[in-house]
Amino acid sequence: MRRMVLGTVAAFAVAMLAAGSGSGAEPTSGAEGEPADVLFLRTSDGVALVQPDGSAVSVPGAIPAIDWSAVVRAVPTDDGTRVEAVDPASGDLRWTKDVPGTLEVKIASAGAEMVALGDPREGAGYAFGRTSTRLVLLDKGISEPRTIELDGNYAPEAFSTDGTSLFVVEYLPPQRPTSYRVRRLDLATERVEGVYTVDQELQDSMQGTARIQAASPDGSRLYTLYSQEIAGGAHTFVHVLSLDELWAHCIDLPASFQAFDERGVAISVTPDGARLYVADAASGVVAEADTETLAVTRTADIPFWSRGGIAHAASGPDGRLYLAKGDGVVEVDTGTLVPGRSWELDGRITGLQVSGDGGRLFVGLKDEIIVLDTASGAHVGVLEPVGIEAIRQLGTSARSLEEERTTTECAC
Repeated sequence: MRRMVLGTVAAFAVAMLAAGSGSGAEPTSGAEGEPADVLFLRTSDGVALVQPDGSAVSVPGAIPAIDWSAVVRAVPTDDGTRVEAVDPASGDLRWTKDVPGTLEVKIASAGAEMVALGDPREGAGYAFGRTSTRLVLLDKGISEPRTIELDGNYAPEAFSTDGTSLFVVEYLPPQRPTSYRVRRLDLATERVEGVYTVDQELQDSMQGTARIQAASPDGSRLYTLYSQEIAGGAHTFVHVLSLDELWAHCIDLPASFQAFDERGVAISVTPDGARLYVADAASGVVAEADTETLAVTRTADIPFWSRGGIAHAASGPDGRLYLAKGDGVVEVDTGTLVPGRSWELDGRITGLQVSGDGGRLFVGLKDEIIVLDTASGAHVGVLEPVGIEAIRQLGTSARSLEEERTTTECAC
């Protein structure tokens, strides 16, 4: 459900850069034995992976795995394409495979265990109509690539967590698409099946416009924010796609959500995957949804929004939610949904990312990253990536960087 969202990540190459740090910012580490956090930047040139200490890993032509634990790139060779899975923290190769033909990486599963490739000339289904689709699938544990030919206009969406299915987007009608629906490709039978709700009902279709998407930290779910213009306002909902239990569901958001402007909405999943937060700058409303019950549990008014800019959200492991728009950041206590501290920065904010231990909040600006101490609220450092024209996004949520919006048929 993300032709406006994650698909855009695949269109970018990783920026070649070096990074320098200022003000003595120290790197933060995850759990014992885990590497330091990696900062994910999207720029006008691509995606850049930067360590909080200022070091950088460059992986040209890469896209992230669904859980952001690896990046995968396709490198042209004399005989075809070499596909490489790279550890974003160390830059070490996890695996590499050679495949015939000129191909582009479309999606990668959690840990880059499986990868789907396609023709780079095809682009998104909405931009290019076609009556047949060729997908090339790679499995880390299988030496030979697998090719599947489908009748119709399809694009890979996400692998199931057990690797037996591939969720695909079917564009209809195939030659002149005006809508799409999510389907499931059974990799054993190579048959395209319907996607069912948690109540085992085949999903119906409805009109909606994709705004922004986030995956659960373990890569087992995709959450896509949609809105539909209706008489007197908008119907806004989150489409939930379960990659482990193979179902889909829609969480309706309160009528107070307007969400007409993609730039004014933000979405974030907590590190434990238990809660989902959606913020709407136009109405100043934040909604909390329980990912187990698949329902909105609370809403609150957070009147912090600055004029202009893009809304961003990031959740920390300590029960704090950070929201930003324009030049302002506000901290929200998720226990009470009451706003707390706020910061005004010298520039328009391009994204947020919380360190794995919750001790640091990284705030992206146009050409630098401000490091805030989450305990004291103090400004403790600046990272200044070199060789980047402009930081367009910081963080792991996926948002369209395109100005165009596509109204589509959402299977809800």
